[in-house]
Amino acid sequence: MRFLKISFILCLLLTQSVSFAQYFSTGDDPGSIKWRELRTENFQLIYPEEYEEKAQSVAHIFEKVYDYGYHSLKHAPRKISIILHTHAVKSNGLVAWSPKRMELFPTPNQKLYAQDWIEQLAIHEFRHVVQMDKIQDNMPGILNAMFGEQAAAVVVGAYLPFWFLEGDAVMTETSLTKTGRGRLPSFLMENKALAIEKGLPSYDKITMGSYKDFIPNRYRFGYWFTGGIRQEYGSKVWSDVVSKIGQKPLSINPLNSVLKETTGNTKERLYPEIFKNYLKNWELEIALLSKTNHKQVALKNNIYSNYTYISALSDSSVIAYKESRRDIGRIVQLVNGEESPIYTPGKVAGESLSQNGDLLIWAENRPDIRWTHADRSVVVVYDLDKKTKKVIQSENTLFSPVISFNNDVFAAVEIDHLNNYYLSVFDLESGHLIQQFETDENDYFFTPCWNKNGETLYFIGLNAKGKYIGSLNTKNGKFTKLTSSNYFDIRNPEFHDDKLYYTSSKTGIDNIFSIDLKTGKDVQITSTAFGADYASVVDGNLFFSNYSSNGYKISVLKLNDALGKPSDDIETKTYELAETLASQEKGLINFAIADSTQYETKPYRKLAHLFNFHSWAPAYINANDYEVRPGISFMSQNKLGTASTNLGYEYDITEEVGKYKVDFEYSGLFPIFNAQVAFGKRKSKYYQVINTLDRFGSVISSDTTLQNYSWNELELELDMRIPLYFNQGKYTQVLQPEIRYSYTKLSHNATTPDGISLGYYHSMLYRMYFHNRIRQSELDIIPKWGQVFDLLYQNSPSGGLDIGDLKAFQSYLYFPGLMHNHGIKIYNGFQTKSSDAGVSFSDAIKYPRGFNSSPSNEMYSFGIDYVLPIGYPDLSFGKLFYLKRLRTSLFYDHANQRGAIYNENGSLGMSYSKVLNSFGAELTGDGHLLRLVAPVSIGLRGAYLPDYQEINFEFLFSINLDSI
Repeated sequence: MRFLKISFILCLLLTQSVSFAQYFSTGDDPGSIKWRELRTENFQLIYPEEYEEKAQSVAHIFEKVYDYGYHSLKHAPRKISIILHTHAVKSNGLVAWSPKRMELFPTPNQKLYAQDWIEQLAIHEFRHVVQMDKIQDNMPGILNAMFGEQAAAVVVGAYLPFWFLEGDAVMTETSLTKTGRGRLPSFLMENKALAIEKGLPSYDKITMGSYKDFIPNRYRFGYWFTGGIRQEYGSKVWSDVVSKIGQKPLSINPLNSVLKETTGNTKERLYPEIFKNYLKNWELEIALLSKTNHKQVALKNNIYSNYTYISALSDSSVIAYKESRRDIGRIVQLVNGEESPIYTPGKVAGESLSQNGDLLIWAENRPDIRWTHADRSVVVVYDLDKKTKKVIQSENTLFSPVISFNNDVFAAVEIDHLNNYYLSVFDLESGHLIQQFETDENDYFFTPCWNKNGETLYFIGLNAKGKYIGSLNTKNGKFTKLTSSNYFDIRNPEFHDDKLYYTSSKTGIDNIFSIDLKTGKDVQITSTAFGADYASVVDGNLFFSNYSSNGYKISVLKLNDALGKPSDDIETKTYELAETLASQEKGLINFAIADSTQYETKPYRKLAHLFNFHSWAPAYINANDYEVRPGISFMSQNKLGTASTNLGYEYDITEEVGKYKVDFEYSGLFPIFNAQVAFGKRKSKYYQVINTLDRFGSVISSDTTLQNYSWNELELELDMRIPLYFNQGKYTQVLQPEIRYSYTKLSHNATTPDGISLGYYHSMLYRMYFHNRIRQSELDIIPKWGQVFDLLYQNSPSGGLDIGDLKAFQSYLYFPGLMHNHGIKIYNGFQTKSSDAGVSFSDAIKYPRGFNSSPSNEMYSFGIDYVLPIGYPDLSFGKLFYLKRLRTSLFYDHANQRGAIYNENGSLGMSYSKVLNSFGAELTGDGHLLRLVAPVSIGLRGAYLPDYQEINFEFLFSINLDSI
C-alpha cells in the first residue's frame, strides 16, 4: 500500500508539473528595452534602464517589507528576483516558482485603496514568496533533488488551496498597514450579501465556484475564512499547515490533518462554523441600520449583473455600463426601467466611463501589436446622436477621462513609464495635450470631474497619509485639499449644483456623501445594506449603484429623503477581524521613513542570462502537448521569460527505443524563433523468409518469421512565427504568419537490413493564421461571433526524398444560437497532397468524428455543431469530482475523399473516391477533479455512421489551464 501511495503521488507530481510549473511565461517586453539590475540583501531587481531612480525606491520598499512580511508564518525566505514590467498598462503582480521569481506591473489603476500601489504589491506578493519558500525549505531533499523548483510549485498546487494562498496574502497586507482590503467594504460586501440574502453555499461551491450563482472570488472568501480561523485559533495554525505540507508531501490531506489537530475539525466543517458566526454579526449590523428610502430601477432583472458608471439624463432615463455573467460588458440606457443597448466597447479601464450631453467618453486597454507587456490605453469618444466614435491615443497611459461642460476639452489621469502622475487636459477635437499638472510629492489622482464653468477639476488624491478630496484650478495650476487624508476609502466624485457627491467607506459600508462647496458641509446621503457607489444627480434625484447578492443594481433616492447625517458625527469604522490579525504580527510598516541607501546597479545582459535551469524530472515532459513520458528532462527559462529550453531523453515504450531531444524557443525579438533537434533510434519489424534446403541446394520448405530491426533517425526543425494583435473594441484579432523548416535523416545501424531503403528529406511549411472573435462572457461556451482562417502550404525542396506537397485551408465560423450562451460553429476544410515516396505529410484538416483517418490525395471536410448548456448542477461526487456545468454539442460531419492506390512497381493501380458522414452528440461535464485548482472537462462522444450503420464512442478529457 505504501508503494502504491508513493507511486500515485509521484505520478501526480509529474503530471501536475506540466500544468502548474512548466514554462509559465506572462509574455514579452519590447525587445528594444535595455535592462539593468540591482541587488539588495534579499532581492535582485531587474528593470528597464530609464526606471533607474524609481528602482532604488522599490528596493527600499521591499527591504522594509521583508522585515515584517514573514513573521506570522515563521519563515524568512531566501533571495528572489523581481522583474519590473514598466511599459505595461495592466496593474498586477505575481510570484512563480519554476523559475522562481516575482513579476510586478507598477502602473497603478483607478480602483486602489488608500495605499501606494508599489507598497500594496510588495506586501502581497512577498507573502506569496514566504509561502512558497517555506514549502520548498520543509520538503524532503529527495524531492527537490529529483524535480528542482517545480517540486514546490506542484506541492502547493496540489495541496494548498488558492483561497488560503490569496487569503493569507490579503491578511498580511491588512495586518501590516492601516488600510488593506480587509478594511475595504467593497471587498468585504460580496460574501456578506451572499450569506444574508441567499444563505451559505456548500464548501465545494464556495471554493470552486459556480456557473449558476455568483460566488465571490478566492481573495474575498479566502480573507474571511483564513482570517476567521486565525482569529479563533491563533496565527500558529497556518504556519503549522504550511510546514506539514512541505514536510509530508506524500500524505493524502496534510491541510486537514493539521486543522484537526489544532481545531478538532476539517476545513469542510470549519467553514460553516466560522461563517455562521459572521452571519450573526452581519444580520445584527443590518438590523440596526436606518436605511434611506431608495428604490430600485428595473426590478425585473434578478440575474447577477453589475450596473456601474451611472449617468442620469433625466428622472426617467439613465445610462450605465452593464456587465453580466452571460454577456460581455455593454453601455446601456434604461428609460422608465426598460433597458436597451447603446454601444459595446472594448475592455473598459476601471472607473473610466462618463457622459456629457450627447457624448460618452471612456478609456480602453488595447494590446501592442506584438509585445504583451507594452499594452496601452486609448480614449474613446462616442456620439450618442450621430452614432460615431473617435479614438484618441497618447504616448502615456490615460485613465478616467471626463469631458468639460462646454464640450471643448477633456481631463484625464496621466501616467508615464516612470510612474509620474499628472492631471492633464486635452483638446477634445484633436486629442492634443493642452495642460499637465502634478503635485510636489507626486500624489496619485483618481476620477476627476469638472465644475460648471470648466475652470476647476475635483479629484480624489492619494499620498502617504491616505486619500483626500482635492481641487485644481486649471487657470493658475493651484491645488487645494478639501478634506484631510484618511485611510478609509473615498472615490468617484461627481459635481452637481455646487455640491460634490462621492463614495465613502467611513461607516463600514460604502455610501454616497456630499460636500457643499460653498459651506464645506459634509453629510451622508444614502444608507444601504451592503454598498452604494457611482452617484449621479438630476432633477432632485440621486441615482446610484446599489449592491445586493445579485450585483450592483440602479437605485434612485429623492434628495429630500437623504439621510443628511454630518460626516463629523460619524465614527470611522474599525474592523474587528483586521485588528485581531494585526495584533498577531510584528507591527505596522512605516514607509514614511526615508532610506538613504544607494544600491549599486549594473547592466543586465540578456545574452549572458539566456539559460536558467530551474527544474528537472525523471521523466520526459513535453511542454507543448502537456504529456509525460518515460525518460529525463532538464528545463530552463530565463527570468525575463523570453527564452525557454528543454533538454531530455524520451523513451518510447511501444518501440522500446529512445531519443535525445533539445527544444529551444526565443521570443525576445520581433519574430519568435524555435529550434528542435532529436536523435535516436526507431524500431519496426519485417517479414523474413527462411528456406530449408536439401543437400543439393533445393528448397524443401519455407517459413516466414517476423524480425525486429531498427534505424537511426535525426530530426531538425527551425520555426519562425510573428503573432500580431489588432484587438479593436469588442473583438480580438490575431494574425500570425509562420515559416518552418524540417530536416529528417534516416540511416542504417547494425540491425538495419540492407534491403531497407533509407535517406533524408527536407520540408518547408508556410502558414498564415487569422482570427477575429468577439470577447466571451463567463457563461459562453464558444464565441457568439467570430471567424478563424488557417492557410498553409508544405513542400519538400529538392535534394533527398521527394515527399510531395500539401496545400490546406480551414476555417471556423461562429454564430449565436437560439438562446443565451448557445452557439453555432461551422467548420470547412480543404486539402490536396501529393507524394512520390512512401512517406507523405500528415493531414492538416479535421477528419469526420467517428472515423479513423486514411490516406488520400484530396479531401473536403465540413462540420457543424450546435453547442448549448444543459444545466448547472453544482453537484459534488464526494471529493472525487465537483460538477459545475453539463453541456452538449449536437454535430454533423461530412467529408469527400479522393485518392489513388499504387502497385508495387509504383504504377497507378486504381483511383477511388468516398463519402464519409457522421452525426451525433457530445455530453460534457465541466468541473474540478480531486478538488484541484485547474478545471477539467470530462465527457463522452457518440458518433453514428449512417453509411456503415455503426455507432462509435469516444471518451473526452481536457484541462483548462487558462482559467487558473
